[in-house]
Amino acid sequence: MDNFVNCIRMEEEKTQAEESLEAFKKRIRKLSLDELYDELDAAEKAESDERMDIIIQRMDKLEPMEQKKKEIEKEKENFKKAIVMWPLGVVFGGIYATEQIAFFLRYNQFGTKETLKAINITEILPYIPYASAIVGIILAYFWSYLRQKKRTFDLGITGFCLSKASLGLLLGSYPGFFITPGANLSRVIGGIVATLSLVFMYNIFTGKHTGRFFNNAWPLLLITIAAEQIGWLEYL
Repeated sequence: MDNFVNCIRMEEEKTQAEESLEAFKKRIRKLSLDELYDELDAAEKAESDERMDIIIQRMDKLEPMEQKKKEIEKEKENFKKAIVMWPLGVVFGGIYATEQIAFFLRYNQFGTKETLKAINITEILPYIPYASAIVGIILAYFWSYLRQKKRTFDLGITGFCLSKASLGLLLGSYPGFFITPGANLSRVIGGIVATLSLVFMYNIFTGKHTGRFFNNAWPLLLITIAAEQIGWLEYL
């Protein structure tokens, strides 16, 4: 009889322990990685191997996720810097490159900061958008190399579209494939293309979305060409 009672008592204790572990598992799932380290210390002190195993299993699942979050946050910070520096680098880089080309064609040598003042910027203004577009592509490929991204071609097209948009917004001269409209329409088109380009570039760095628009940059280029046709409104 006593043996029977002891068996029942042991079964009840085992059931309670299992229920306690289930409650522990549920609580552990709600904790952050830092909190799990504290729980692990407590389990080690209590010499609870079962709880230590539960915590370690949860940490093994959580650590890659936390690492991924940190990588995404880092890419977001880099992207914010790129948004600020990109248009400025594209526009002023294009101006500088056009001045150097014009100076070289005139004097058969490259100019210094002082000698470049001999170039009248109004004379080279029509060529700046195209030079800026090339600078944008170079910057895109350079950036993708530094960030070790595999989608350099897509970033190149994005840089091309964004450089055109930057010129439309900052200089009021959007270099369309078929038309270069006036200042107002240039800024409207530039705003549309810049928004699309930044959304596409953001997704390259974060990988949040997939689909026809995000898998390659050709839809972005086609939409850019379509948006440029707004410039014909100037002749209506």
